[in-house]
Amino acid sequence: MPGKVRPLPGKVTDSLRGNVTDSFTSLKEVIITSLGNTTILRRAPAPVSVVTHDMFLQQSSTNVIDAIARQPGITAITTGPGVSKPEINGLGYNRVLTLFDGERQEDFQWGDEHGILIDPYAVYDAEIIRGPASLQYGANAMAGVVSFKSQPTPTAGTIQGSVQSEFQTNNGLAGNSVNLSGNNGGFVWDIRGSYEAAHCYQDPHDGYVWGTAFIQGNLRAVLGWNTKWGSTRLSVSTLAKQIEIPDGNRDSASGRFEFDVPRGAEFVNGKYVAGSGQVFPTLGNFLSYRPDISSYQVLRHDAVWWQNNITAGRGKIVADIGYTRSVRHEIDTGTVAEENMFVHDIPYSLKYQREGGLSGLQLTTGINGVYEFMHNGPEPPAPYIGDFEIPDYHIFDAGTYGILQKDFKKLTISGGARYDMRHMTGQSMYLTGYNTPAQEEVSAGTAGAYTQFPSFGQTYTGFSGSLGASYQLGEHHYVKLNLARSYRAPAINELTSNELNPGAFAYELGNTDLKPEQGYEADVAYGHNGRDVSFEVDGFYNRISRFIFSDRLGSENGGDSLILGKPAYKYMANTAVITGVTAYVKVHPAAAGWLEWDNGFTYIYTFLPGQTDSTRHVPWTPAPRLTSTVRIKLPAGRTSILSKTYVECGVEHDWAQHNIYGAFWTELPSYAYTLFKTGVGTDFVNRATHRVVCSLFINCTNLMNTAYIDHTSRTQYFWAYNGVNDPTNFGRTPAIVKRESEGIYNMGRNVGLKLVFPIAVASGAHAK
Repeated sequence: MPGKVRPLPGKVTDSLRGNVTDSFTSLKEVIITSLGNTTILRRAPAPVSVVTHDMFLQQSSTNVIDAIARQPGITAITTGPGVSKPEINGLGYNRVLTLFDGERQEDFQWGDEHGILIDPYAVYDAEIIRGPASLQYGANAMAGVVSFKSQPTPTAGTIQGSVQSEFQTNNGLAGNSVNLSGNNGGFVWDIRGSYEAAHCYQDPHDGYVWGTAFIQGNLRAVLGWNTKWGSTRLSVSTLAKQIEIPDGNRDSASGRFEFDVPRGAEFVNGKYVAGSGQVFPTLGNFLSYRPDISSYQVLRHDAVWWQNNITAGRGKIVADIGYTRSVRHEIDTGTVAEENMFVHDIPYSLKYQREGGLSGLQLTTGINGVYEFMHNGPEPPAPYIGDFEIPDYHIFDAGTYGILQKDFKKLTISGGARYDMRHMTGQSMYLTGYNTPAQEEVSAGTAGAYTQFPSFGQTYTGFSGSLGASYQLGEHHYVKLNLARSYRAPAINELTSNELNPGAFAYELGNTDLKPEQGYEADVAYGHNGRDVSFEVDGFYNRISRFIFSDRLGSENGGDSLILGKPAYKYMANTAVITGVTAYVKVHPAAAGWLEWDNGFTYIYTFLPGQTDSTRHVPWTPAPRLTSTVRIKLPAGRTSILSKTYVECGVEHDWAQHNIYGAFWTELPSYAYTLFKTGVGTDFVNRATHRVVCSLFINCTNLMNTAYIDHTSRTQYFWAYNGVNDPTNFGRTPAIVKRESEGIYNMGRNVGLKLVFPIAVASGAHAK
């Protein structure tokens, strides 16, 4: 929030990395805000994960979702290194709400290949709610909330910042970010500029993977004012990203990646001339930082967010409103986009919050929602053919809620209710010359026109609620129980899709008969926050009626159904049960402060009652996973230039996943694999002033260069063509991946190097 401050960085005892969550043992005192009422982590009735600033700094990842995806209960659905979507307890897409400083990320979140457009360098820490307990955020938080936060405001009279640079060896990722912020008598400001670029990554099975380069840039500014009556804050951000999307196109004889259309091929009379152009990518193509040779996406996310916090007696009024514009251009070949989408969002929130005081009773109540509208760009010029995946639409979401929390000496009780309304309208679209270079949009009633989208209008309403409690047992033990009723209205693509989706390698069909999802979840946890050991084990059971998922269609003769040469999918609904166990164990002996041992475990089991063997499980259920990391902290002498030095090694084991939705090769079983990692980090300090001059982090992931495929990696199904050439237009016959070795594997060994140079300026008492 605008008034949040932190100490001046730079000293060894309070470096750029230092904060209240600087070690495993202090996690038990972290303040959680995303549940509505402020509470301490160990007293939060719902399962919550905290990713600290140190955790973000001390690892290498290609995007902000991958940076949190190894937390217990958290996974990522990926489409190469440039696209990752969060999954919580086996549920993703529009069931997970992603926030950045309280702003909803509504940048095409319904799509398979639509990633989260957040600058990873702008993220300071994160809170993750696992389950539908966060009533203040509405229906899209059915599975949980991922709340990213920027760095806190500096203390009064100080200017702070950093220069951060990193390099990763596997895909050549080079990133830089410069940040400066200050607090002058209550006037606060923050400016950041970031840029990162990567060429194609490589793995031991595929070599360099064609179509995996990306670039991203972000400019962000914050202005605010803190006074005795409260605070106000205006944030402005513009982010541009360009990513290649791999399709797995290979030569059938050699297995080499090849271009969809040979580069430089002659185009005559609407067809490419056979025998012309470059067929296979060269090493120079693979190592190029220009992500515009393969099929690619040009993305833009602009945001303005005005947040206000006003003191009102013993409580406060929080009033927020924002505007975001998300632009999406999808380019298959050449430089002309065939799909152009423009989404505008106006999120709003008004709430009253009263802290407990002596009574220990906290109240949060308010209204919030979003007005969203989208329009498609015009038909591109011939020979390009426009893709119109969803219609122009308008959505208005509104919800009202109330949350109460009561703290007793050992018991915390929290509960509340919410009512949501969503009104959606979709405009009709008619096309002539369908799927030919002569395709164009026409008005209703045109003779021979193809109905791309009929007009659509619907209003959905629903209740959600939760009731939970935590009880502090003796000897630092505690138990938690949370019961929740969740609700989610269908997303626009689930209702209206009717188009070939090249990034998903599918023809997707919506279903306007879909009804809202309704879920019931129970979470129970037992934990211990001891001097030497901390652990928590959480079990959950979630039953969702009218659960919506994309089902691959079969043909009348029993084979696969194809539309425009691609597998056809349609959104269906069924009852789904999602259950599982997540756990962590952190060993931090008080008598051996140099040692930390961190372990996490995730097991999720899903099923669709009454279905056959091949349709029994919910698609994209992550495989069971165990992570373990040992860290040794090295002592530093009084005259040493090194401080907070550590060495760590870790292992991740993912079991095989055979509980899949296997009908028509919708999913494949995945194999077990084990990955190793290692890392080292330190602060370089000035001996005279004891201030941090630079922080260095080096880590290596997939140390043994293991060939593996994560079960929730969509590129394992990308074997788009089998290499059968049509001599007149270089067409390819579609291929269906029927075994894991046919798809694209995950990244091989990767060494990451990160340097952080802190900037700290103080005046008055802070200059001591």
